[in-house]
Amino acid sequence: MRTQAEITVNTIWTRLTRLALLAAAIYVVWRVRSVLIMIILAAMLAYVLLPVVNYMCRVRWLPIGRRGLRLVSTILVFLAFLSVLVAIVWVMITPFKTEAVKFAQKFDYYYTKTTDALNNIYKWYQENILDNVPPDLRRFLTIQNYKSTGEPAAGGFFARVIEATNAWLRNIVELALIPVLAFYFVLDSRSLKREFVSLLPRRRRKEAFRIIQTTSRILQSYVVGQLILCIIAGVVTAIVLNFTSIDYVLVLALLAAVTRAVPIIGPIVSGIPICLLGALKSPALGFGLLIFVVIMHFVESKFIMPVLIGERVRLHPAVVLISILIGAEFFGLLGMFLAAPVAAVIREILYHNIVQVQKRHERLLETNEQTLTLFNPEQA
Repeated sequence: MRTQAEITVNTIWTRLTRLALLAAAIYVVWRVRSVLIMIILAAMLAYVLLPVVNYMCRVRWLPIGRRGLRLVSTILVFLAFLSVLVAIVWVMITPFKTEAVKFAQKFDYYYTKTTDALNNIYKWYQENILDNVPPDLRRFLTIQNYKSTGEPAAGGFFARVIEATNAWLRNIVELALIPVLAFYFVLDSRSLKREFVSLLPRRRRKEAFRIIQTTSRILQSYVVGQLILCIIAGVVTAIVLNFTSIDYVLVLALLAAVTRAVPIIGPIVSGIPICLLGALKSPALGFGLLIFVVIMHFVESKFIMPVLIGERVRLHPAVVLISILIGAEFFGLLGMFLAAPVAAVIREILYHNIVQVQKRHERLLETNEQTLTLFNPEQA
């Protein structure tokens, strides 16, 4: 029988081993983050198209084997998706070109107006705030402002150009691989899950399969729900802006649709240029557009999102903001898009592996205590 000291040493060694494995896993994830992002994007695309393929396989619209039916259904769904995507891009090229030319012609006007507004703000700041601070603090702020606005060091220009070119080529290859990976995810989703689970120890397979199922439900509901919300945001923004005298309706509507995928921060990012362009026309229009952005975000977050996404992704706004900041720090803009669903998945895994295990342990202890009390000979 082991002594208490041996048990303590074994416990400490087990915890240190787990921490080392966790650190190694974090390092590996960081090293392969670009590949991981590509896999996640492919999985998100697969989650959008998977329900359609599953429905086509259930109705058995073609009298062939199950494997052949899934292959044909997957090919048709991907061809339809790519056709719709190409058609949308083709239809939007001409309006985008027109608005880009219009913006280029008015760029000097917008630059002058924005510069004047910023100069007025800085003048007010200098007269009302900076002149009233202590001299030491004013000197520190002046030094920091000089450091932040200093000229960047010259040199290494061609190296940066080559590095940027290589990065763009790598991004193009990764973007081309995303639909290919998504195709195989949709085609062999069940077999891929079984193969992954089979790599684990037998006693862990049931738990791993349940985690995969839970993760799939969360990501699918989130991705499909956010896609619908993005479409609603873009369409509603385009309709409302068409009734105003504001320019670049299509660009602003597309910006509202794309940024809507980032919770909390997205509507703010898309609302700022809408309100600024409206304020350049007239202050009343800018204020009206501000009210529109606030109301649209309120209706989406309080009424539409709970219906589309449900209770699977129930995160506190503070948790969402922290997740977005962490995602942006590690994975940039894409990390902001993926922060909320990844945080929901992590919370679900922790809940099932820590909270529920603790509850089962407490119930077991309570049952044992009741059994001991029932059969205690002193109370009999």
